[in-house]
Amino acid sequence: MSEFSGNPSSRAIGSIYKENKKFVVIGLTGRTGSGCSTSAEILCSASIELPENAYSGITNNELRKHRIIKKFIEHRWQPFKCLQVRTVITRYILELNFPEFCRFISDVVSRDISKISEFMREIKEEYDDLHIEVSEYLGSPENTLDEIEAKQEFAFDFYFKKLPTFSNKIRETLKKISIDAYTKIYQSAGDNIRASGQVNSSKFDDSKVFHFPRTINKIIKSAHHVARKNNESCFIVIDAIRNPYEAIFFKERYAGFYLVSINTENENRLAHLRSTHKFSESQIIDLDKKEYPSKLAGHSKFISQNIQKCIEISDIHIHNPRKEQFNNVELKCQLAWYISLIQHPGLVMPTSLESCMQIAYTVKQSSGCISRQVGAAVTDEEFSVKSVGWNNTPQGQVPCLLRNAEDLLLGQDTYAYSDYERNDSKFREVLHGKFDKLRKSPLLEGRNLSFCFKDMQNEIDGEKNQVHTRSLHAEENAFLQIAKHGGMKLRNGILFTTASPCELCSKKAYQLGISKIVFIDPYPGIATRHTLLVGSNSPELQLYRGAVGRAYHQLYQPIMPYKDELETLLSIPGNANKKAIRTKILEKENLELREELEQLKNQLNSLNKLKHPI
Repeated sequence: MSEFSGNPSSRAIGSIYKENKKFVVIGLTGRTGSGCSTSAEILCSASIELPENAYSGITNNELRKHRIIKKFIEHRWQPFKCLQVRTVITRYILELNFPEFCRFISDVVSRDISKISEFMREIKEEYDDLHIEVSEYLGSPENTLDEIEAKQEFAFDFYFKKLPTFSNKIRETLKKISIDAYTKIYQSAGDNIRASGQVNSSKFDDSKVFHFPRTINKIIKSAHHVARKNNESCFIVIDAIRNPYEAIFFKERYAGFYLVSINTENENRLAHLRSTHKFSESQIIDLDKKEYPSKLAGHSKFISQNIQKCIEISDIHIHNPRKEQFNNVELKCQLAWYISLIQHPGLVMPTSLESCMQIAYTVKQSSGCISRQVGAAVTDEEFSVKSVGWNNTPQGQVPCLLRNAEDLLLGQDTYAYSDYERNDSKFREVLHGKFDKLRKSPLLEGRNLSFCFKDMQNEIDGEKNQVHTRSLHAEENAFLQIAKHGGMKLRNGILFTTASPCELCSKKAYQLGISKIVFIDPYPGIATRHTLLVGSNSPELQLYRGAVGRAYHQLYQPIMPYKDELETLLSIPGNANKKAIRTKILEKENLELREELEQLKNQLNSLNKLKHPI
């Protein structure tokens, strides 16, 4: 029987959850080799089967939650349709004619164009046919509703059927040029599209910053149109988002959009790149620099890949252990967990890890750092929170976000600035050079002219270090809050951090006897190998898996109390129903008593007539 059949109340339950089941968009993010494509394949499967006992290392209650999820999702599974970002890039590539495409390849990989044309010849005929379709059909305007619907249906078929197949052919052909040619071509094309709206132009046009996600949005709308027409659900997975502003674009447009980061330990990722993708060490270094840039300036912030930022703003974090090449049980179980909660919020409670990380995620908003906000929470071994902290200046000093270079230049709000900042000649010289003209810039439009002291001092010293930062790190702030208020035992405790611990904070955690560090950013530099993986009492490092931020509330806040849902769905008598039934019973009893009393009265009257006849 369908969940929408039955009595009117049970149909109302179906209507309440209908939107959660009709339209969902998931954007996957993560570094190459982490498992985004594998996750997309799982989500697009026709069915999903989960093991009865989940996987090792979970508590009894977590196992019970898993079994609830298993029963729910195996009954409700809805396969996703995969929208590959590379197919959208292929659509932009097809705006070029074939010679222009070969020229673009030649420029990126620095190979003779005649050689490139020879390599690409085997796909030329199909390329030319698709080039015509892109130019004449997708590029044409629509004037009527029928034309709009016809184009949406064409686009659905084009992006979800034709282009994925042809993109695979391009990839295999480019790999014949070099093992990393495909990656370089598509990364360069993606950057150019974000900059100019065109594959072969890197000239920055600020009006084109969201050109790429707008195209993806049109594709999603075409899929939604086809699904509505066929009275079907529309579940889309985007594989994969690597620019944070594209993720923000979709977050602002769809309540049903979730950015899901797929993370794995770096050594597992590197092993996968070497064995499966056959990347050399130099190619891996180039790939990592592209996906995880150390510093982005100017318009490159808007057009470049920045997976660290994408992970930072993700709604759900999935840990892909990658211990066995053909075993994806943990990955599948986690994906099933969150797809179930998207369809039915509050089906199970959050894990202890999620509850504690959500606290760390919430307190990071109190940070006054203008570079990056980080939150931390320290708990005992039973997840009871003992302290929280965020990266900020020591209590009593003014955070950078609240300071203004103009105030410092004009000698205003002197309490907020150090004697060094107010009186050192070299510092004042750099301050004037950087901000004297900028403080009156119309581009500020009322914004506060905050500045980073560390960056300015490093510029003066000609160095690059963390010594001059004004802020405490979130983790050390949490540790110090405990000492500040009398102290308590932290041995065997757990540290939660929304980033990953640096060497300094790692040493402090080690010294305090912290048994486990749960962190989000999966690439903590040398802190792991140098500071933590040494000695006899090393804390266990655990990549975070779970929902944070708005997703935590969306997924775990029930739409209605579960008891009410079951009572309504199955017509189980609730308290209100019981009261109504008791009232009916009393009414019936009173009616029966009145009838019995009336009968007795009639009998008495009859007897009286016999005793006193007229």
